[in-house]
Amino acid sequence: MIPNITKGDKPIGLMKYLVGPGRSNEHTDPHLVGGSPLIMAWHDDVQLNEEAAVSIAREVDLNRRMLGFDADTKHIWHCSLSIPYQDREVTDQEWADIAQRFMDEMDFTEAGAKAPCQWVAVHHGRSTKGNDHIHIMASTIREDGTKWADGNDYARAQKVARGIEKDFNLIQLGNHSERWLQQGEINRDSTREPARFALERTVRACAVAADTEAQFVRLMRRANLLVHPRFAAGTDSVVTGYSVAERPPKGMRPLWFGGGKLAQDLTLPSLRTRWADTPESAHEASEEWAAAKRHRRIVHPDAPGAVLDEETARRLAGELKEVRRRLVSIAPDDHQSWAHAAREASGVFAAWSHATEDGQGPLGRTARVLARSAHRSGVKITAPLEAPLRTSGTTAFLLAATRAPSPVAQALIMQQMLRMTRAFQDMHQANKELRETQLIVDAFQQHLAVVAEPLPDVKREARQGAAHAGPPRHRGALRETQGPTVEHPYVDHTRRTDHGMEL
Repeated sequence: MIPNITKGDKPIGLMKYLVGPGRSNEHTDPHLVGGSPLIMAWHDDVQLNEEAAVSIAREVDLNRRMLGFDADTKHIWHCSLSIPYQDREVTDQEWADIAQRFMDEMDFTEAGAKAPCQWVAVHHGRSTKGNDHIHIMASTIREDGTKWADGNDYARAQKVARGIEKDFNLIQLGNHSERWLQQGEINRDSTREPARFALERTVRACAVAADTEAQFVRLMRRANLLVHPRFAAGTDSVVTGYSVAERPPKGMRPLWFGGGKLAQDLTLPSLRTRWADTPESAHEASEEWAAAKRHRRIVHPDAPGAVLDEETARRLAGELKEVRRRLVSIAPDDHQSWAHAAREASGVFAAWSHATEDGQGPLGRTARVLARSAHRSGVKITAPLEAPLRTSGTTAFLLAATRAPSPVAQALIMQQMLRMTRAFQDMHQANKELRETQLIVDAFQQHLAVVAEPLPDVKREARQGAAHAGPPRHRGALRETQGPTVEHPYVDHTRRTDHGMEL
């Protein structure tokens, strides 16, 4: 929940804006969901018009007018509370409870030891970016003529919002800093997965599959991405960042995203904690970055992918088992290690999704859920990745396999990934992060269950010999070996327009 605070001295003008159409006709049903008792007794929750707006504004400003305060003082406090479009639906009653709790804890109401201030909360619904939100307008003049203390109000509002997120089972933005979509990305094509999500999944898979920075560049290019390095000022050899784009249809320009715009843990400095830093590896990476920038051939080709048969799958499942054993010993508050582990685990699902799913299927959605654990706000991945947490081998095979994995091979890997995902659930539960815990529970029930249920029981079939390698790999091959996927189409919560570009 994001509080946005402003202060002013024109309550009637502000209230007219709040009940009006908005700057982009985004105010579709402005109505009160909370406020001082007298205001709510007169206006309740009906849709508001301009006449009602003037009346409400006068009531909010009543204390100042009766007590003779200067009208030019900034005595009107305005705060919007918004939740990202990815969050759950919040009812009007819940918004009313949230607004009351917020104003109680911000010391505007009679819940404290001081005289109350007049206030109202207006619900607009979803903004042009798809974020559900309310606006709160309050007077800073109390009924007894004293003033509400506005010192450090932004930090106080943030603290109150963090508690509301936990208690109302909302996405906890204080713990995670996932990059939300912009309006142009939502409007561009609501029938397909947003380009940023598809790019994040591919880049994440390539990053976790790579043993070196140079290999990371090669994998992205082989995944049909356009790759552009960002050089340090005054040099064309020191790479400090990168941008990627999907290959656009003929006649259209590519839409570029920097690594940090995809996810906090996909910046180049963060990814470099995965790879050894030697003069040889730095030189090789520099050559690959330069070739990518100039659209030249890959300089140092890697070995071709192999078939992911049962024998190979058992070896890779052993790798994942060691990672899971290491996770059990990590303290829940060791955010660096958990961020590394989350990136590794989500990379496995992302690579599997890239290799077998057409669009964002259950594996891709699980990858996004696990990646949230690497997006903890205020925590940058700076410590080197420890060897026991590496999943490069598994991720590389899933990303580069020339044929769809056999059912038994998939079952062996899925068995370990389910256990690893459970470890993340336990970590969030130990940290009392209820929303994150619920997201992983939902991933088990809605996504992983769809993939795992049709797979064979590897305990019974462990000694039956190698299974067939599966059909030739192509997008959608997952459905041939694992049954149908559950469709969860991307939902556009905003009005459609004829303009807007992704940024």
